[in-house]
Amino acid sequence: MGVSSDFFTPQSLDREFPVRKSLIYFNHAAAAPLPRRAAAAMAAHNENVRDRGAADWRRWYAAIDATRAKAARFLGAAREEIAFLPNTSWGLNLVARSFRWKDGDNVVTDDMEFPSNAYPWLALENQGIECRLAKNRGGRITLEDIAEKVDERTRIVAVSFVAFHNGWVYPVEEIGQFCLKRGILFVLDAIQGLGAIPLDVKKAGVDVLSADSHKWLLGPEGCATFYVSEAARDRVPSLFGGWWNIKHEASYLDYRFDFHDSARRYEPGTLATANLAGLAASLDLLTEVGVETVRSRILATCEVLKRGLLERGWRIGTPEPLCSGILSAALPGTDSRVVAKRLEQNDVITAPREGCVRFSPHFFNDAAEISRILSILDRNNLVAEAQP
Repeated sequence: MGVSSDFFTPQSLDREFPVRKSLIYFNHAAAAPLPRRAAAAMAAHNENVRDRGAADWRRWYAAIDATRAKAARFLGAAREEIAFLPNTSWGLNLVARSFRWKDGDNVVTDDMEFPSNAYPWLALENQGIECRLAKNRGGRITLEDIAEKVDERTRIVAVSFVAFHNGWVYPVEEIGQFCLKRGILFVLDAIQGLGAIPLDVKKAGVDVLSADSHKWLLGPEGCATFYVSEAARDRVPSLFGGWWNIKHEASYLDYRFDFHDSARRYEPGTLATANLAGLAASLDLLTEVGVETVRSRILATCEVLKRGLLERGWRIGTPEPLCSGILSAALPGTDSRVVAKRLEQNDVITAPREGCVRFSPHFFNDAAEISRILSILDRNNLVAEAQP
C-alpha cells in the first residue's frame, strides 16, 4: 500500500523532511538529510540503551534480522544474502582482498569510478593482478567499452550503478548477463542509484553489491548494505573472523572457524544497531512511496531544472536522456566551486564535481524549490552573457 496523494503536499513533506524549512537541499549524491522517522528510530534505540543498557538485546537482534529482510525485499534478494558493513568502500575492499586470485588474472573497471570503486582494484596490481580501465566516451560507459577490456583471464568486472559526477546510469543488466555467460564475478557499487532507481539484483545478474545508506536510501552513514548472491558466496570468502560471524555452539572458548552459512559471515563484530534502525525506517518510507514514484518525481525535477539552466546559458554535463538523480551542469567561464559556494550562501546545497555543479534532488524536492533556485541564479548574476 503506497502513500496517499496528501503525502506530497508541501506541508506533509515539510513534516517528514524538516530540512525543507531551512535549505533547498539538492545534494543527495553526497549525503542525505534524515527523514524525521529515521532520526526518530535512531533516537529511540539510543534512548533504550540509555535507560536499559543491554537488557533488550534480544529485541535488537530481532530488529537487525527484520532490517535484513527489508533490505533483501528492496533488492529482490533473499535475507540470507544480506550483510551490513561499515561503508561502501569496506565491501568493495573485502571482495578485492578475499577473492582467490591467480597470477595473470585481471579485473575490469572504468575511468569514471569514484575512488571507492577504483583503489580497491588498482591496489591489486601490487599482487600482480592487472586492473584494466575501460575508457568513457562522452561521459558514457557501455557494455561494448567493458567487453573490449575483457579476456579469458578476467575474473571480476566492477562498475557503478550511477556515475557520481555526471549521473550516467550504467547498463547494469547488459553487463550482468555478459558476465554471467563468461563466469565473471559482477560487482556493483550501487550507492549512487540505490533508493532512487529500481534495481532487482537477480534480474540484473549482480553477484555482489555494496552501498552505504546515507545517499539515496535516506539513511545514516555507517551502515552499508552488502549483498552477495548465494551462488557467488564461495567466490567471496569471509576475510575476517570474530564473535558475530562464527558459530558458537556451546562456548565462546570453543575456537573453530565455522562461519555462518548466510551473509552474516561477512560481519565479524557488533553492528551499528542504532544506524540500522534508521535504515529500516528509511526503507519503509521508500517502500511506501514506491521506487517507481521516487524515480519519476526525481527525473521530473531534474528535467525542469535542466530547462531553466539551459535558458540561462548553462552547459549540461549529464548525458541525455536524464535517467538518474544527478544533474551535472556548468556556467561557462566560471569555476564550479565558486558557483556552488555562492549557491550555499543562498541556502541552496549542491556540490562541485569534476568542473560542474552537481545538483542531486530527491523525491521530496519540488517545482517551488526550482523556481527559488532559478531566482537566486538571476539575482546573483549566475547566468551566461547573452550572445550578440
